[in-house]
Amino acid sequence: MSLKARRRPIASVITTTTLGALTLLLTGCTTSPAPPDATATGELVGIALYAEPQASVVPLHYGIDNYSSDFDLSITVDQNVTTFDSNTNFVDTARAENAQVMATSVSAILDARESGENLKIFCPYVSMDDFVLAGANGVNTIDQLFQPTTRVGIDNPRGAGAIVLNALLSGVGETRDIPEIPNPQVIESSADRTTEWAAGGLDATVIHEAQYDEAAAQVDRPVRIATLYENAPEFVKAAQAADADWLEDNRDLAASYCATTLRAMTALKGDFTLFEAAVNEYVETPPAPAGMQDLFALIQKYPFWPADGGLSEDSIQYMIDLTNESGLLATPLTAADVVDRATLDRAVELANEPAG
Repeated sequence: MSLKARRRPIASVITTTTLGALTLLLTGCTTSPAPPDATATGELVGIALYAEPQASVVPLHYGIDNYSSDFDLSITVDQNVTTFDSNTNFVDTARAENAQVMATSVSAILDARESGENLKIFCPYVSMDDFVLAGANGVNTIDQLFQPTTRVGIDNPRGAGAIVLNALLSGVGETRDIPEIPNPQVIESSADRTTEWAAGGLDATVIHEAQYDEAAAQVDRPVRIATLYENAPEFVKAAQAADADWLEDNRDLAASYCATTLRAMTALKGDFTLFEAAVNEYVETPPAPAGMQDLFALIQKYPFWPADGGLSEDSIQYMIDLTNESGLLATPLTAADVVDRATLDRAVELANEPAG
């Protein structure tokens, strides 16, 4: 089944009783508490994803479909996951779909907090990722990005691709940021940026390693100018977040759900055949076989899927500082403000318990 066929609005699988409880949780209404329902008993989690999954983020999907029963959860990708196409207004849209869990870029989560949302990260999605800054047409240095003739494909300011580019600029010692790039071309999807790069419409852009491999043959003088995994080791690309009050009231449920992702990370990282099968099932356009092998090798070498859940204080503070430098944050934050460590620690404990 293609992922397009899997796209099903969360609202269509929520019962009338559950809908009332979720509205209370997500809007912060002060009406009388709703009676116990599926949300409290672990029978439903609404999960919103900000973009179609790439190969590096398949543990979320694989975990839901293969390990939910290990933690007494009755959830599936088909019934409980909704995929969007953009970080733009993602949190508001996800709430409208009654999503409890939001998997999106860390910068988007921090931006939502800046706008008054009391979101907290409680589970990883993908920490390190296989993004590369790809050059073409003779553009092969960071300095050339700041020339007026260089067409640079970037994400919207709240997107993962934008914060990745700023991380790469910082990682190679560049003091200028994205707003100083004179010829930006805003293209939110990495797939669309790859298409435009391959067609000759971009001289530099941030795309995935596998996308680079597949498109490079069509490009004039392709080059990897910088890579996320080599130049920004503290980076955390995306995470799973939820309303802080909901997490406090539903810690066991949230930890059990997160444990499905963590257990999938361990299983997929340890078995290429399993990883390949998961990517082919859940990614609409999987990498070619060589690209799949290359990505798996990167996952072995770099902290894409940390066994302890990652999200260390140092890495989260790095993301806070990076998002601040990108102009999305004005409010001072610390890692403790952003991460629900109690839920994550409990999820790690559950994931490490023997199955069954």
